[in-house]
Amino acid sequence: MIKSFLLLSFFFITSFASAQKSTVRYNHTLLDVQNLEISVAFYTQVFQADTIPYPFPPSPLYDVKWLKFGDGTELHLSQWLNVTTKVTNDVPSTPKYVGFVHLGFIVISMDDFLKRLMEVSSDYKSGKYKHPIIDKMPNGAKTIEIKDPDGNEIHVIEAIPASNSPNR
Repeated sequence: MIKSFLLLSFFFITSFASAQKSTVRYNHTLLDVQNLEISVAFYTQVFQADTIPYPFPPSPLYDVKWLKFGDGTELHLSQWLNVTTKVTNDVPSTPKYVGFVHLGFIVISMDDFLKRLMEVSSDYKSGKYKHPIIDKMPNGAKTIEIKDPDGNEIHVIEAIPASNSPNR
């Protein structure tokens, strides 16, 4: 209940903020992942992201890939090198990463997106993750929650065709 309220509050606040003229826009999210190659494949295949050059010198501590989506937003993925500790999540209701809730994406067609997810994601094809259940946003838009290969939550919303829709 609280998660739903927070999600709805975030949606309405960001919708209102996007209607205002602003000098600030969303740029990127950085996720630490367990396997950089698998995660890059997931985001490029499922969400059709393009890889872009990493503008900094390589680090001996981590490997990084930067991805860009059609509207210019970016996702930065990093994998720590030579780390012997393992991320665990013994309590099902606690997040793996402190402060991370989810990523949000808007798609043109939920049906097309789900078809592509099931075709290219080995975690969904194998049954590791259950087929997402389509729900509705208060404005009627279709919505689902999925997970990436590391279990990070992703909220996917289908765009409403109307030109004045707050989720386009």
